[in-house]
Parts: sequence; structure tokens; C-alpha cells
Amino acid sequence: SSLLACAKHLCGGATDIALRSLKAASKSNVEGSNGHMVCVATCCHHRCDIHSYVNRPFLEGLGLCDSAQDFAQFVSTAGWAVGGFNRSDSTLARRVHDLEKRKVGMMAKRILDLGRVAWLRQ
Repeated sequence: SSLLACAKHLCGGATDIALRSLKAASKSNVEGSNGHMVCVATCCHHRCDIHSYVNRPFLEGLGLCDSAQDFAQFVSTAGWAVGGFNRSDSTLARRVHDLEKRKVGMMAKRILDLGRVAWLRQ
């Protein structure tokens, strides 16, 4: 038998809880399996927490998160990818600063998701 999972808007730690459940289910169905597939639209990375995130060693190996405080600070940067900027200040310097923050936020989201992919492949 095969396992197929598809989810949209698995907010923050809900993604990690679902991945743990799916990985456990796939282990019980390995013999005779035609393969397992997962498609998840992750979101709200800034709501991830250190207790549910599946691959802290991945982040620690990158030198990003050695403590709960580091983790909280790192995931908070993911929120920069989706807004929350001062629109009343439209100077070029402010727009460049906002763009740089948005890029950092996108990178944080991708790093969290890459850690999840690496964990699934273990």
C-alpha cells in the first residue's frame, strides 16, 4: 500500500506534528509499499516552536539555533517575508531596508522547510 498526504495551510508547528504522524504511519506500511508522497503548503513559519520542530539538529548544524531563545529569534525573522513594514516612510533607503528584511524572511522560511525535507529523508 502507498501513503499519500496533501495539506494546505499547515500553520507553524502543525506541519511538524503532521510530518511526525505521517512518518510513523509510513514506517508501519513499509513492506510491499509502492512509495509514500507528501505535498504540504507550509505557512506561518514564525509560529513554529522548538518543541514541535522536527529537525533542530539541522538548524544547530548550520549554527542558527543552539537554544530555545535562538530558535524563537530565528523563526520570528520568517515573519519578515510577508509584511509588517512601515508604509508611511517611502524613502528609497526605507524601501531597500524593507526589501532586505523580506529576503531574510524568505530565507528563514526556506531553511525551516529544508530542515523538514532533510528529516523526512532520514
